[in-house]
Amino acid sequence: MKKWFVLLGSLVLILGLLAGCGGKTESTNSSSGSGAQSSSNTAAPESTSSSSSSAADESVWKGKVLTVLTGGTSGVYFPLGTTLAKVYSEQLGANATAQTTGASAENAAKISQKKAEVGFALADTVADAYQGIGKFEKSGALSNLRGITALYSNYMQLVTTKDSGITKLEDLKGKRVVVGAAGSGTEIMANRILKAAGISYDDINEDFLSFSEGIDGIKNGTVDAAFISSGLPNSGIMELATTKDVNLVPIPQEIVDILKKDYPAFTLDVIPAGTYKGLDQDIPSAVIKNILITYEELDEQAVYELTKTFFENLQALMDTHNAAKAIKLEKGPDGLPLPLHPGAEKYFKEKGVLK
Repeated sequence: MKKWFVLLGSLVLILGLLAGCGGKTESTNSSSGSGAQSSSNTAAPESTSSSSSSAADESVWKGKVLTVLTGGTSGVYFPLGTTLAKVYSEQLGANATAQTTGASAENAAKISQKKAEVGFALADTVADAYQGIGKFEKSGALSNLRGITALYSNYMQLVTTKDSGITKLEDLKGKRVVVGAAGSGTEIMANRILKAAGISYDDINEDFLSFSEGIDGIKNGTVDAAFISSGLPNSGIMELATTKDVNLVPIPQEIVDILKKDYPAFTLDVIPAGTYKGLDQDIPSAVIKNILITYEELDEQAVYELTKTFFENLQALMDTHNAAKAIKLEKGPDGLPLPLHPGAEKYFKEKGVLK
């Protein structure tokens, strides 16, 4: 009997051990399965996430405010700046926004005052700001401005209608002419073109209005012509051409030659036939390069990331507006009227554009 109790006890012990092992194995499998699932949930997004997420995690811009200064809503700066802000938000994790402004002159002033980090501007306006001449004579030289990259060219588009009788610059005398918002890059450029043609504001009825206001004025018959400095095509002129027979007034070689003597940023180019409805021939025009600017005190790594991200996402800008198709990496440092920021210089050297 005692032997049976011993055998029975041994059997119970063995069954208990088996049950214990079975429980432990099941628990381990469950834990392993759960652990594998848990590990998969955290690791998989990292392994399958886009490079932009990892770049944003490592960026000095992560969670920081980043303001991109553009221009009026009917110009090219605005759509490109809006896309650029989106790119900086997605790729760098910045809290980036695009801000509408009066464009070049205002952008240069705000950048110098560190009220924003990135701004679009015309090269001639930036040259004036950096040297403290022209419209910037009173404020003094904005010597802390720095370049990020050259962009595309701005074409001075002097738009009117075919029934206005305006076919050349001299015809503007006595007419109602929009010269751009007061103090803007467009107004600076328009004033210089008029002076080169021997025309002053005393000879015209000038209006200091934005692109969209100038276009509206032509539509409504309150304006005869408007200077619009932008990339090609300009959305306001495109819209105007759907309801009016538009005409672009040539800015000929001899005028550009006069401009270049004092303002080397000016060059001659043509607005191609077909750019706008009804435009059946090339129109010569004065052209100035647009540039992207920042301020000297901004951290080198921060500007390096801005420059790198700009060029690595250039296709997004091209998809936004045709003007961006003229932006070339190898031309980035060319023709800037102020020093490159060291962060931008670092990127161009890294890409072999600069030595």
